[in-house]
Amino acid sequence: MVKTKFFFLIALLISCKIGTGKNLFDPNSPVSLGLLLLGSESVVTMEFSTNRVQPGGVMYVSTNHDFTTKTEGLKLPISGISDDPILKIIPRSKFLYEIRMNPSVTSGKFRINLKDYYSNESLLVNPESFDFEIDSEPPILELRTGNGIDISELKSGFLDIVSNEDIVWDGNLSQVSLSGTAKNTLVVSDVIASPRNIRLLFAGNPNSNGGILTISFVDIQDKASNSQGTLMLPINVYAFKSGPNLNVPRRSCVGVELDDGRRMVLGGKAKKDFMFYGNGALNHAEFYDSVAKNFVQAPDMVYRRQEFDAVKLLDGRIFVAAGLGDKNGTSNDGLTSTEVYDPITNTWTEGPELSVPRLFHKMTVLPNGDVLVVGGMSPYKPIQSVGSVELVHITENPASMTVEFIGNLSDSRGKHTQIFSKEAGKVIIFGGERSDVFGPLSNDFTPNALESIEIYDINTKTLSKSTAKLYKRFNHFVYGLKNGEILIFGGINSRFDNAQPVLRAQIYNPITDTIRDHKNLLFGREYGSSFVFPYGKDQIIVAGGLEYRTVNGSTFDSIQETESWSESNYRFYMTSRSLNARWDGCNIRYNSVGGGMIIGGRVGDILGNTEEYSFE
Repeated sequence: MVKTKFFFLIALLISCKIGTGKNLFDPNSPVSLGLLLLGSESVVTMEFSTNRVQPGGVMYVSTNHDFTTKTEGLKLPISGISDDPILKIIPRSKFLYEIRMNPSVTSGKFRINLKDYYSNESLLVNPESFDFEIDSEPPILELRTGNGIDISELKSGFLDIVSNEDIVWDGNLSQVSLSGTAKNTLVVSDVIASPRNIRLLFAGNPNSNGGILTISFVDIQDKASNSQGTLMLPINVYAFKSGPNLNVPRRSCVGVELDDGRRMVLGGKAKKDFMFYGNGALNHAEFYDSVAKNFVQAPDMVYRRQEFDAVKLLDGRIFVAAGLGDKNGTSNDGLTSTEVYDPITNTWTEGPELSVPRLFHKMTVLPNGDVLVVGGMSPYKPIQSVGSVELVHITENPASMTVEFIGNLSDSRGKHTQIFSKEAGKVIIFGGERSDVFGPLSNDFTPNALESIEIYDINTKTLSKSTAKLYKRFNHFVYGLKNGEILIFGGINSRFDNAQPVLRAQIYNPITDTIRDHKNLLFGREYGSSFVFPYGKDQIIVAGGLEYRTVNGSTFDSIQETESWSESNYRFYMTSRSLNARWDGCNIRYNSVGGGMIIGGRVGDILGNTEEYSFE
């Protein structure tokens, strides 16, 4: 008899050509019939309507087994919990059951252990377990690139909106609308929806000044049927717009944003019409009033300075060091002086002297509040690069601050870049220009772009040379990525008639001390490093600078086109145009909201105009 059953089963399987899938778990399938003929229980299948449900909500399970004949009915055991999320199970038919959730359980992830329970009843169950979640929160939508975009991304025709969980939404045009200062004639022309992404296609034109674009979505739900009704997503649309004129046109200045929100421009070289400032180097400072949209007088620095550096200390004060200038305005000379601006008292106070004069140097504020001063160029001809590295110990009283000599770089340099790596506990110093003097005359020096990378360890207070090699460059950019790596891009590789832009970007890993090639810039730029602004979640925009081209000698143009880069798409791409093609100006980065202001600079003559890159 057993043999007869066995051969009947084989014949049945062959004749029906049973494959994988639901046939295996169908109670009327040949396989179940075969198992029954063999004296085995059929497989009990359970299919749940959802794996996410609201507190006190309902989900359904369909099955091929009649649990109404059992005294205990359908059991869905959950182990290892104090509060059972399942309130009751109600049979709606022999094969369909309603599962009502306990409203007092408002969140959590749970597992129904089917195999362990039903093995005691000699039943084979599929699936052996089922995971579900109690979810009381509606879905969260955000722009793929965060809360900000460049205006050109609206003009390109579409935006991607991403969800933190699967959504249930029809995606009709009637369910999405636009409003806000950036809207202008912009409309949504089509919607392409998927479980985790909504792509909006646009027609019309946004406001050329940018602003806020609010996208409203109606009746977007998650799988647990949570919904906000109308979900409003405000997006900051960044654009270049004309700013007020400076009171004193300038180049080679420094801009900072204070902790109290005030924005300040310091020093620089004056336009020739402002030669009442003596040698042209400025101690003049101005505040930008973002409400009145104008510049107002700020207290003058103690020293006139150009080609200097300034950093904001951990306590909000501004520390300024070195540069070219003087105290009384009678001559230009290299400076060793430092000074500190206190925004509370609105005063400048002289600080300690550095050991050597320097300009085109760089400074970095360390985690303990001290300031690392690296390299630079001497102010005297023949021009020689500076190798010394000094540490300024910051105190509450500038008069009690001290300067500690750390050592000399392996390659003296100026016009370099440097950035603190929190992950490595080191300041990484990239490239720059090295100038070696070979004679007494003013032109007896040889400038060279550097490929070397040097490292200052904040714990051991020592300098070392990296084994990684940079593309030779100076007047370039660095940008710290969220993953701890460092993006290096731009600059030029030499001076005078053979000057060439460096298009290739690189990425340096400070933990492994390795460097790799990255994408190309669209434009070779130098002296534009002050025009780099963050916006959105992980984006930067690069504006201004000089593009060098060598055609029958050294030629260059200032650049009006801008380009962006983000960690999301990992490439440079064309974005909006700045209002002016300029270089050698300065900027104020709006750290609180993103974007910033480009100040002064030159296109032939020194400029007094400004422009903002913002959504404000």
